[in-house]
Amino acid sequence: MKKILLTTAVLAAFGFSAGASAQVTVTTGGGYVKMVEALADKYEAETGAKVSRAFGGNIGQMLAQVKSGSPVTVVISDATSLKKFTTVLNADAGVRLGDTPLILAWRKGLELKAPSDLAKPDVKRIAMPDPKAAVYGRAAKEFLDGAAFGKDVAPKMNVVSMVPQVLSYVSQGEMDAGFINLLAARQGKAKLGGFMAVKEGYEPIRMTAQPVKGAEGEAADVKAFLKWLASPKADAILDKFGVVR
Repeated sequence: MKKILLTTAVLAAFGFSAGASAQVTVTTGGGYVKMVEALADKYEAETGAKVSRAFGGNIGQMLAQVKSGSPVTVVISDATSLKKFTTVLNADAGVRLGDTPLILAWRKGLELKAPSDLAKPDVKRIAMPDPKAAVYGRAAKEFLDGAAFGKDVAPKMNVVSMVPQVLSYVSQGEMDAGFINLLAARQGKAKLGGFMAVKEGYEPIRMTAQPVKGAEGEAADVKAFLKWLASPKADAILDKFGVVR
């Protein structure tokens, strides 16, 4: 791989950290930044290798930068969000990190036994992330569209921007229930009435790490990073962020 020389200003514009001379430069969308930071930190601590990071937008914005020539070599995100980037990424050379379920959470003072309880009269307002912008929103919409009770809950649905907004509304009791991810449910557990995993009825939310085309065949560093991500050494970090092998 040709060496890439970038000025400090350019690195800052792309959101790069120190160590930009490393062969591995990883990016992800805003919702997964903390997880990818933790994975990169642990990899560096265990191997002594360096991983540059390129953050700063949603996954579409970050992949647009890759198309424009940014030196990203590995992209971590859910497989569904990466499907439309086949001209940029080599999915066949990627690795599966695990699955993260869609979670139905509800406010304190309410108790749900099954997702179908959303149709009950005491559930009046339900929130979900924007299906056009958030993978958990797409999963929630897909689940509700296919559910027998979907038509009954449609008038109760409220679309908000992202998972944190859903969690906030449900935690404060402004919404009776909402669809979020496992990480948010764990973090907000004390302020929720409860939560459950919705295990079927939508395309699995599968986290993957995929190399940018060309990088997987040229950089031993990229191969080593992908191999580490696929190994049990990454399991503790992934589990912490709600991703299960």
